[in-house]
Amino acid sequence: MVLKEVEIQFQAEVTEVRKRSRITEVYLTDGRRLDLPPFIYIWEGDIVEVSLSQGKPVLVRKLLRHGGTIANPLWVTILPPYCASETIYVPPHKFSVTFRERLSPQDWQQAKRLEQFHYRGQGLDKIVGRRTVLLAVEEQRGAIAYGVVSATFPLAKPRFELLETNFEEQMNSKLINQIVRIPRIVVHPEFRGIGLGTLMAKHLVEYVRQHWDINGYPPILVEVIAAMTDYHRFFESAGFIRFGDTAGYKGSKFHPLYGNGAFEARENSDSYKFLEDQGAKPYLVYPLTPEIEQRVREKAERFPTKSQVVVPSPMMKRPIVVHDVSVIYKARNGLTQRATVVRDVFGIDDTQMYGQVLNSFSLAVCPGDVVLLTGASGSGKSTVIRLLTEPKTKLKDSMRISGQIEGFQGYRRSDLVAQLSHQWDENSPLIDQIGNSMIEAIRLLNSVGLAEAHLYLKRPLQISEGQKYRFAVALLCDSKKPVWVADEFASTLDPETAAIVAKGLRRIAQRYGATVILAAAHIGAFVDSLLPNTVVRLSWGDTIEVWSVKMNIVMKDETVSLSVENRSPQPVQNLQVGGVDDHGQFHGMFEIPNIAPKATCGAESVSLKELEHFRALVVRSPYKVGDIAYITP
Repeated sequence: MVLKEVEIQFQAEVTEVRKRSRITEVYLTDGRRLDLPPFIYIWEGDIVEVSLSQGKPVLVRKLLRHGGTIANPLWVTILPPYCASETIYVPPHKFSVTFRERLSPQDWQQAKRLEQFHYRGQGLDKIVGRRTVLLAVEEQRGAIAYGVVSATFPLAKPRFELLETNFEEQMNSKLINQIVRIPRIVVHPEFRGIGLGTLMAKHLVEYVRQHWDINGYPPILVEVIAAMTDYHRFFESAGFIRFGDTAGYKGSKFHPLYGNGAFEARENSDSYKFLEDQGAKPYLVYPLTPEIEQRVREKAERFPTKSQVVVPSPMMKRPIVVHDVSVIYKARNGLTQRATVVRDVFGIDDTQMYGQVLNSFSLAVCPGDVVLLTGASGSGKSTVIRLLTEPKTKLKDSMRISGQIEGFQGYRRSDLVAQLSHQWDENSPLIDQIGNSMIEAIRLLNSVGLAEAHLYLKRPLQISEGQKYRFAVALLCDSKKPVWVADEFASTLDPETAAIVAKGLRRIAQRYGATVILAAAHIGAFVDSLLPNTVVRLSWGDTIEVWSVKMNIVMKDETVSLSVENRSPQPVQNLQVGGVDDHGQFHGMFEIPNIAPKATCGAESVSLKELEHFRALVVRSPYKVGDIAYITP
């Protein structure tokens, strides 16, 4: 941090601390009084280093009494409060989010309002010892998430194994004061699926590095002890490492008194059953020192390995080819009395009673592709969907069809193709209607933004129309069929939610090896997050545009070789190849100025080291076609 116009810098001892509703009054040995934020952690006897500008404190650091030396003292920052801005991209949308400490009672109330979305409900007042809240405040929407760091509880078997200690040694040596816990992270349901949980976990860790101590001890690790980490993996995405499971607690009534740092009184402190009758839970750690990191490396069952690019394995083994197909809709069952009058009054030619929708239409859907059909109403999107999903016998009742559709030979289309549907049991909880296991069910629901425990338990008749659409998408992903089809995709969702759902669908389709065919009239809200391999632009006339690209990946040792294939009938220009980070932001690595039709550009090599900070490799283009390959440790 660069301090401007610093007039005075001095050190002094704190003689008195008075907590007020909006400020903390800190009195020093030299007679000065500092007015600081209301929730700071400071006590009589602390040594502070203060920088003043125009008579006001602009930087205040507190000396840690333990862990440093006279030559190399350790300090933590009290002022300014923690504040960091991020931009989260869900193309074409972006969210400007500030992660910051609570600064007022109103901030605390915002966190309390978000508590309703936590799976364990009200609980901020149940957190023992010191605690601090970070808010995620979106520029237009206010507080959309919060996270908490707190003192930890002493009984944790994996911690004893990691630090080679036991309960008594940990307490007598005050080692317990060097452990920090993240007891909860809460994200508003409308903003789940954009990586907020991972970013909040990272900022909580960074806050601890800069601002945290208990009784003058520097922190050495941050831990998470929670059953939900089996289902929500954002802590591991933030760099936390699983280190076994706790043993559970039966009949414990331990009430720790260490680390007193809470500002509010705890009215429930006598009645809250701390650690009583709890089962075993996953234990995750984030090392803050080289020594602890080395211990984790030596002892953890699974330490994160080098990043790998996931090469998809499609379920469908041969392409679906629509070749030179023309479709004319028939006038069915003759004309009614009114229809006859309309025909005669307006002079409609009988030939106009037959509407041609597709004329010599051709399309190749390759295994693992995501195909997006777009165009105005009446341009033929739904007709293409029907050709791919309905049996020929049914189609012939309403259409005259010429040309060929290949790829279904030997199969009924219903065996290969799953279509987005709102057919479900209205009276059964969502969690009971999806997935072969609990973990699979929760991951499917999370992937479409239904990432709230309360929603898992609700029945379809109890959720909103937008949530019902997301549930339908999750059921489509759960079909276990190789081809997923959706007409009017995301048409009932708001733009940001449409992008979140498209992003989740793209990822889970690649994980399951599905081939996806979507149709939508308006694609601007989600196409950049969907990154379809093929975009087909239909029109009322005979003009049809088809754009299609495919990224080919070959991995060898520490190197990834990339090439891009143009499967379009015309050249594609100005393609960009790059990586996407935790924020969803694209970082270009190289450009491809031009690829001729049906040609492949030369391979470019990228080392795994270059990819370690990315979540995916991406090809994007001005034509809204592209490709994506996800990166996983």
